[in-house]
Amino acid sequence: MDAAAPLVSVIMSVHNGEQWLNEAIESIIRQTYTHWEFIIVDDASNKATQDLLNHYRIDSRIKIIRVDSKQGLTKNLNTAIHLCNGEFIARMDADDISMHDRLEKQVAWLQVNPHVSVIASFIDIMDEKGKVVSVWPDDRKAITWQQIRVMLPWKNCIAHPSVMIRKKVLEQYRYNESQVHSQDWDLWLRLAAEGKIIEKIAIPLLLYRIHPASITSTSNRRSVFSKQHEFYQRYLKHSAFSRFNTKVRLGFIFNSIKLFLSRIKRKFIS
Repeated sequence: MDAAAPLVSVIMSVHNGEQWLNEAIESIIRQTYTHWEFIIVDDASNKATQDLLNHYRIDSRIKIIRVDSKQGLTKNLNTAIHLCNGEFIARMDADDISMHDRLEKQVAWLQVNPHVSVIASFIDIMDEKGKVVSVWPDDRKAITWQQIRVMLPWKNCIAHPSVMIRKKVLEQYRYNESQVHSQDWDLWLRLAAEGKIIEKIAIPLLLYRIHPASITSTSNRRSVFSKQHEFYQRYLKHSAFSRFNTKVRLGFIFNSIKLFLSRIKRKFIS
């Protein structure tokens, strides 16, 4: 790798995210680890977001890619991956905040542990005003690779914007563009099925913002069983047979039963 090339490529997609975008970008600029580039895909945003992003064009480390027609997070992430020069790729969302030493800690972990493909961290959940209000229980229940591998077929336990991934791994697997909302879970399952190791630093390195317009909030308005049913179907459609994917199929079966029972319950209530 060219000695002048950045070691970490941070990738972000944003659509009309001007309310918290400045905080998100500044949290990367203020990192204790400074050998990075920041690739931001502007997904056909409004003028307010464009104006804010234009303010950062003077920083040569920040590359802003404008998409004229909205194409969504999954495609934007694959677009950004193609432009990355770093050995490691870190995810970031436009409404979250990275702790000041996040990149430093994750780079150190991957350098010391060459067998690890993905390193995540704990997250703290904050509200619209930036106040920490809770934690994500599943995040704390699955810390080691063994615990993560056991939980993944049943539920996602990795906070997407907290991860750093080896570029060679992400270039090989990329995101499944048929998965509009759970592209990260799909990726973790495919990596796990092929023995790629995901670990987690057991301290919060990211503040994850929940608000009415966030992906988490909007997706939770649908039945969680219905959402997961569609996810499992897309994943299993192209997955190879393996011991791990047998467990994923069991997760699909149990979720299908829960979906059926929830629909029966709603029918009787109505």
